[in-house]
Amino acid sequence: MNRRVAVLLVLAVIATACAPEEAVESTTSSSRATTTSAPDPTTTTAPPFTIENAPPELTAVVDSFYLYATGAETKAPPMPEPVLAAIAPKPAETPQAGVASVGTFKGHGVATVEVDGDLFLAVDDGSGWRIVGGNWPNLSLPAYYGPAPRLVAVVGSDARPWEDVATARADSIHFVGLDGAGQGGIVGVPRDSWVPIAGGGRNKINAALADYGVEGMMQTFRDLTGLPLEGYVLTGFLGFQEMLGNVLGGIDLVVPYAISDSASGADFQAGAQYVNGPEALAFTRARKSLPNGDFTRSANQGLVLIDSAKNLRSKGYGAIPRLMELSEGWMLTDLSAEQLLTFASLVIGSNLDTMPNMVTPGSSGTAGSASVVYLSDSVSELWADLADGRLGS
Repeated sequence: MNRRVAVLLVLAVIATACAPEEAVESTTSSSRATTTSAPDPTTTTAPPFTIENAPPELTAVVDSFYLYATGAETKAPPMPEPVLAAIAPKPAETPQAGVASVGTFKGHGVATVEVDGDLFLAVDDGSGWRIVGGNWPNLSLPAYYGPAPRLVAVVGSDARPWEDVATARADSIHFVGLDGAGQGGIVGVPRDSWVPIAGGGRNKINAALADYGVEGMMQTFRDLTGLPLEGYVLTGFLGFQEMLGNVLGGIDLVVPYAISDSASGADFQAGAQYVNGPEALAFTRARKSLPNGDFTRSANQGLVLIDSAKNLRSKGYGAIPRLMELSEGWMLTDLSAEQLLTFASLVIGSNLDTMPNMVTPGSSGTAGSASVVYLSDSVSELWADLADGRLGS
């Protein structure tokens, strides 16, 4: 060490020892506040917490989540009780910036916020933004996508573009389950299944919608399966084409075998291929040229659901709010903005590559002059299997 450096070090030590004692002031706020120390009066300011594309109120709620989780604030922001119960506030480094995607659904604001691997799902129902779900690996918190299991009826009516989807017959009926831990399952029900109808007596299951509306349809489904279905998503021919084609931008569909069906217009070679809305509709409607008729058609419809979910997964969580907004005019649903946002997010995080796709067991027969499907007694085992939101062990 040279002499000059040594002298400077000695002077610095003496100056520090002789300096008057002053308190160190520290404050914390949603702007990740400043810290000032003496004797040096310089001020160091932490970078502000920012979320690109987010309204200020949403940014404040997300920032408050981090501040509460790290013990910097004692008041928790609005969030689901299971998430709040999992938080044990403790000091930790948290991210400083993120990006949001914001849309509207049923007049409510919906948003996803991604912050360095953390995911926030938020809804504004008119009373301000609140967190409704998400995943927070930076805080070692368990993911939450609504109360599990999630069980939803996905229904396609045979309504033509000029017809009301809620008063036509249900042409495609599937129950989609997600267990909240990455697994799930799909069960299709042939449209001609002869079952007890909520309005009384027996009929083809697709008549429940046409004769008794969506309420009668859902009551029929719940009575048949015993499943706690939380709601439905319903669309018709035109809505299906628009959602698959223009909203999702088409899907990469794996066709299990060559299909040439003049009645539906389906003409496919086997294998993976891109399909647009009209082509996807033709594939889901093909029946007469297929082995096992409605049973095979129902299985193919399940394939479209899975490949549509994979398309959503490829777009990522940030696409969900905009897709919800664009889809609203093409479907009917009794799911709230919160339910649909959390369900769609859970779909992305589920293991779609091994998602079981099954059809209720049964046999073809007649009821009077009508061709029907009689479900096997073993179908009760299938409903019991799906009750936890997944198929198989």
